[in-house]
Parts: sequence; C-alpha cells; structure tokens
Amino acid sequence: MKLPLYILKIGGSVVTYKNRELLTVRQTLLEKIARSLAFARTKKPFHLILLHGSGAAGHHLAKRYALHAGTRNDKEKWHAAFLSQQANQKLNHIIARIFIKSGLPLTPCHTASVIVQKNGNIKNFQTNTITAALEKNCIPLLYGEMVFDTTLGMSVCSGDTIAAFLSQKYKAQKIFFASDIDGLFTRDPHRHKNAALIEHINIFDVKNQSELSSSHNVDVTGGLLGKIQSCLSLRQNTLKNIEIFNGFAPKNYSNIFLEKYFPHTTLSLKKKQRASKHAV
Repeated sequence: MKLPLYILKIGGSVVTYKNRELLTVRQTLLEKIARSLAFARTKKPFHLILLHGSGAAGHHLAKRYALHAGTRNDKEKWHAAFLSQQANQKLNHIIARIFIKSGLPLTPCHTASVIVQKNGNIKNFQTNTITAALEKNCIPLLYGEMVFDTTLGMSVCSGDTIAAFLSQKYKAQKIFFASDIDGLFTRDPHRHKNAALIEHINIFDVKNQSELSSSHNVDVTGGLLGKIQSCLSLRQNTLKNIEIFNGFAPKNYSNIFLEKYFPHTTLSLKKKQRASKHAV
C-alpha cells in the first residue's frame, strides 16, 4: 500500500528565538519535537517532507537590507544575502544534527542549491534528491533562504512557498504548519485578549472571517497571512486540508500526524460553488 505523504513546516519562531538578532536555537524544544515525530512514525507509517523557517538566522538581515526586493546590483545587499545564507545553513545543520540523533532518517537538501527564482517566484526546482530520499523512506529537509534569481540577482524563497510547490509536485495529503500560536484567530491573540481560535474554516473565507495581520515578530515572508497566500493557488484532489498548530507543545507533533484531537486550525481547500443565477 502506498504511504501517505505529509509536509511539515516548523516556523522560524519555533526553532529560534526570533526576537533576538543573534542566532539562538531552541535546542531542548527541538529535541522533544524530534522524539515526538519519531514516535508518530512508529505508530503510523508515512512519508514526510520537513521544512523549517529562518527565524533569527535570516529575517533580521533580510529586513535590514530590504532583501525581499532582491539584491540586484547592490554590493551591500549581495554581502548581506551571503551572510543570510550562511546563517540559514548553520541553523539547518543544527536542526539536522538534532533530528538525526533522535533516529529520524533525515537528509538536508540545501534550498539555494536546488531552487532558482525569477522575480521572486520559483522558476526551476531540481527535485531529484527529494524524490530519491522519499523512495528510500528518508525525510528531506529544506528551509527558506536567499536563492539566485534570474532578474533580481538573489531573492527570498520562503519555506511556505516551498511547501505549496512540493505539495503539488508530490501530491501531498496534508500540509502542517507549526506556528507560535494555536492556529488562526478572529484577531491577533498577542494584541487582543478576546481573540477566539478558529478551528475549522474554508481557506477562501479566511480574509473575511479573521483579522489576520503579518507576524508579530520580524518576518519578511508575511507570517500567517503569507502561509495562507502561498496555499491559495493549490488546486489538487489529493490535498485534504492544511492544519496550523502550536509548535511549542512537543506532543502536538505526534497528535497532528496520528489525527488525535487538540485545539488548532484546520483549513479546508474546497472551492465554494457559485450560486445559480436561477436560484429562487
């Protein structure tokens, strides 16, 4: 029987202390997350593509030098882009070491080595290594970082964009986003005490029913709103839904894969039918 494929993106605010300018990794939390994922795989076989955000590793540099607009011919921006790449790859190495130590068959696929963009959008994505890893039941690990861009010099390729692309390429059943909050709320829960968690919602209703703002932390990829926008273009029958959950609770990782209930947001991708012109 063919195993289901899931994509998990762990946000940068979960893997690092995003509000700190220097790279500070949440080592203990990541160790617990790795054990939770390993446990889930013993209970339910599945294929997994894992991604992580940049957090403090790249977002501060990207914001300071406006790297979201590309490097173009600006030498200072090129230098900042290389520093950002170096920081992201250092973070990736730390995460890979932690997860491999837990027994997970994980193999890093460096984003800048496999993706080329055009005007900030993915143009070429060499997926041979990812395919080979999945065929051997290994876990490919990618992350958001600066990549070469045929028009902008280098540009930001976010983990959310990669998740959306790979879900279509490999016909994933679900995409999971591990965030720093429980899911989508009616208002920003960090600013409004009366914010209510939205547990079930159609992805096309999000903008109407939730006052989503960009992330409350430094994030050049748009926070939760960026995740939603990255997935709005998905049109495939295999993807059942997208789920956003609190990534700071290690048990949530095994629960989400084993389909055990806990408070979080499930986004349906069913496109609403237009009302008939002849409806009474």
